[in-house]
Amino acid sequence: MKSVIILGGGSGSRTGLKENKIKMMINDKPMIMHSVDKFSQLGYKIVLVANKEDYLYLQTLNPNIKITLGGMTRSDSVRNGLKEVNTKYVLIHDGARPFIDKTVIKKVEASLKKYDAVLVCKPVINTIYTKSLNVLDRNELLEAETPQAFLTSKIKEAYQSNPTLSLSDDISMYKLCFKDEIGLVYHDTNNDKITTKEDIMSFKRPSSKIGFAYDIHQTDVNRPLILGGIKIDSPFGLKGHSDADVLIHAVAESLLGALGLGDLGHHFPDTDMNNKDLDSKKILAYTAEKLKKRGYRIENIDASIYCEKPKLATYIPKMREVLASILKIDVSQINIKAGTNEGQDAIGKSLAIAASSSCVIWRYV
Repeated sequence: MKSVIILGGGSGSRTGLKENKIKMMINDKPMIMHSVDKFSQLGYKIVLVANKEDYLYLQTLNPNIKITLGGMTRSDSVRNGLKEVNTKYVLIHDGARPFIDKTVIKKVEASLKKYDAVLVCKPVINTIYTKSLNVLDRNELLEAETPQAFLTSKIKEAYQSNPTLSLSDDISMYKLCFKDEIGLVYHDTNNDKITTKEDIMSFKRPSSKIGFAYDIHQTDVNRPLILGGIKIDSPFGLKGHSDADVLIHAVAESLLGALGLGDLGHHFPDTDMNNKDLDSKKILAYTAEKLKKRGYRIENIDASIYCEKPKLATYIPKMREVLASILKIDVSQINIKAGTNEGQDAIGKSLAIAASSSCVIWRYV
């Protein structure tokens, strides 16, 4: 039997709600129950730390879980929760992180076979300044999350040795007593914490959204033809500030459109010399990161290339593989078609190549 302490004793005042945020319904389920159910399904003994005001409400949700009252601070709540734990290992998780993925929990379990303390974390990708505008080395920074996991006897000792100290997380308390190495579990899933009113609004997004985009570039005999992230055997390429991959541009812009994030020019303006001859696969990777940050995944993409020549049928399978790899989806979720303009207009006269893309994305949190 494994134990997890799920902390739900805060007031949630920063969300602007009239009641504790753990009661907020997300996908027809109270926020706190998302974490409770996932750990229960993995065989954990649940210790839920709650406010006195919420005690009876939480009992009605699941009478089989142990509920104990929280303290004045987060650290006090953990201390109370630890009194109810008698298993060898314990995980401590914030109930305001309702979207913890089971694969992350299993990685934590595996790490506990080597370490007595484990931290779930993400690398810091943004540039971070101090208030005096000194830049910190982000290669030395980690974004701490929960669950954090411990050999129960050690984390109990850490809290008992500092009976009045209040810290923002449990690894910090552990490190005051023990100098052994901390196991790090990196992940790229959505484990965001719901803290502010803006967080609440972001999780009330539609469950699915669609996007559409169309892009066209003139041909240029002095440039290589890049479509779908691969080089095409052709007597001409396409004009553009970047590598002019019209297919990737259409796909990326349709995804950005579905997210409501404007057009490609807003994110990669042609006035920025950093975008000169930019590999469009980087544009697609950037877009994929935007999807992940907002809790959306791709259901499917249907794209078309409008090109009189060269013929593209033999290249399409590779294009699908490249796009699927960047977007981290299955090839079956991407369809690419190629057609001509029957000799009409700029495309029909090989003066331009165009592409369109439609997509469906869905919220997975």
